Amino acid sequence: MKAFVTRLMQFAVGSLGAALLNLLTIPVITFFISPEEYGKTSMFMLAQTLLICVIYLGYDQAFAREFYEYPNKKKLFSTAIVVPFLFSGVVIGLMCYFAKPISAFLFGSDMYYHAVYLIAASIPFLIFERFLFLYVRMQNKALEFSLFNIIVKFSILLCTVLFLLFFPHTFITVIYATIIGQVIGDTILMLRNVRILYMSPVKTDPDLYPRLAKFGLPIAAATVIYSMFVVIDKLFIRYFCDFEQLGLYTAAFKIASALLILQTTFSNFWVPTAYAWYKKQKPMHYFKLVSDSIMFLIAILFMGLLLFKGVIMLVLSPEYSQAQYIFPFLCFYPLMMTVSETTNLGIVFLKRSSLNILVSIIALIVSVGLNLLLVPTYGAIGASIATGSAYIAFFLARTYFSMRIWKGFSVKTHMMTTSLLVVAASLNSMIHTVWLISIINVAVLLCIIIIYIPLLRTLYRSYYAKRQQSISHEKGIEA
Repeated sequence: MKAFVTRLMQFAVGSLGAALLNLLTIPVITFFISPEEYGKTSMFMLAQTLLICVIYLGYDQAFAREFYEYPNKKKLFSTAIVVPFLFSGVVIGLMCYFAKPISAFLFGSDMYYHAVYLIAASIPFLIFERFLFLYVRMQNKALEFSLFNIIVKFSILLCTVLFLLFFPHTFITVIYATIIGQVIGDTILMLRNVRILYMSPVKTDPDLYPRLAKFGLPIAAATVIYSMFVVIDKLFIRYFCDFEQLGLYTAAFKIASALLILQTTFSNFWVPTAYAWYKKQKPMHYFKLVSDSIMFLIAILFMGLLLFKGVIMLVLSPEYSQAQYIFPFLCFYPLMMTVSETTNLGIVFLKRSSLNILVSIIALIVSVGLNLLLVPTYGAIGASIATGSAYIAFFLARTYFSMRIWKGFSVKTHMMTTSLLVVAASLNSMIHTVWLISIINVAVLLCIIIIYIPLLRTLYRSYYAKRQQSISHEKGIEA
């Protein structure tokens, strides 16, 4: 247990540091540029999100899945990265050829096509970053993983500050700063791992390609659908509203992403741990204890954000004050993503990655339907409700299919907690009276704590038993 917690804390250092640096960019950017300009910046983020969802072709997930089973880790790395890297050449070519139409779609003018060239040039760096971080993470090198996570995010923040100080306060300046900062950070990561990057056809395993493709390509198909589900909210706002609404929505999304600190930390730690536990055939109650604990912790953080949303908004420019009524439902994104990492284990362990396609389709249908219904009338708030609901559907579908093919565990407390959080998010989007919504938030928080009293008792008993065992062991040594 001690090693378990120590490794989690080491991963948390990087995730926390990177997330804080990422959050620091919000007041920096919103201080310098208007919501309308920020809305255009969000279209760049949308393009980058789509690229990240597509260019790996699922080979990154296949690499993680094979890591503990394939003996030669460097050969596995070389084999897994080849196909995404070749595919990136096709993507780069298409982006450069259609640079002006892409610029017009993203930014409302084709005069920014040079930014599209720069986005395309950053693709190989994104691939190297993803696979190198996976390699380090799967080896459980938590401190190294944390250090380079912080380096990459700090590089982006530093470039953003410098560019906004010395260049015009426009969205294009933020885009150039972000990409250049990313490339600098990734270059440092690549130099640190240059021996791993030395690849040749001799160092790949042709027999491994079918196995990687069988697991990875269904995930890639699901990811393409999932990427549409991720960006559909911004596309609807772009079509039905304006860049100002998009800017407010993006600022709210960034605030909600504060919960990604826990999501990223937990995911980095949990993936290798879950595979190791499965291989050792750990009892099911271990998986349930982790799932219940993470649901409780992130629900508390969710309510914390709602309780202190007025204070949190002080980091933004006054022009962005309406974002506080947009972000409550967006908090379901990191919440549902994190918890589903513990309930979708049947899909992962039994290699039924094709089910991810069905999960993504369900979430996409919910997202499109609610965005069509709500965005034309309610703008960014409607989009936030649609996004939050779609992620709840994503969690429910992932959990359902996993438990159908795996013995699994009960998720009743997850359902009760999610229902309470939906009520809280709805009221926080509608009620603007501070004292009233504060009372409601405290009441919901207390209800969540009451639901998890049995869990807290179990954790306390486990801690107490371990503590007594440790004391007895120390006394035995002294004797």
